[in-house]
Amino acid sequence: MWVDGIRRHLKDLQEDMYEGASGAERSARYVAAFELLTPVAVDVLQEVNASLLRGTGDVSLQAPGPDGHDGLVGSWHLTWPELAEVSNRMTGRGLLPVTIGAIFPAGFTHPHLVAGGPVDPRAASLVAWPMQVASAEGAEQQRPLLWAIATAELHDRIYQSTWRIVPQPPR
Repeated sequence: MWVDGIRRHLKDLQEDMYEGASGAERSARYVAAFELLTPVAVDVLQEVNASLLRGTGDVSLQAPGPDGHDGLVGSWHLTWPELAEVSNRMTGRGLLPVTIGAIFPAGFTHPHLVAGGPVDPRAASLVAWPMQVASAEGAEQQRPLLWAIATAELHDRIYQSTWRIVPQPPR
């Protein structure tokens, strides 16, 4: 249940631990949690692909690695032809894939799940969910959250471009 994850999150903060790990062992727990989440995150993105993109998309992952600021980041991505062909209507730059991020910024007690990729941990706010995953069952409990992140990301790409990036069903 999600409330168990929040309770473990609070305990982690009180004890300066991540799922019972301290120091460098936290990174290993993060990688293990990422691996446990991968089948669920990939399945969520495949379901979005099948149900909304008519199977035209590609799902991929970026294994956990350095975030460029002494932390770690891993992510799961969904892209499709229409997304790759358009630019952001406000900046003119290409659009990024729909991304479910798993971040572990330097100095954090534990990692978090976010929309997009790396974040600035010095920002005044962090809109994220604690990545309290220690089992396959715990990973599966994150499915609704991963759906929420994926659909928020998809909506953001629609906002940045136009509704035309979503393939229209055949008539």
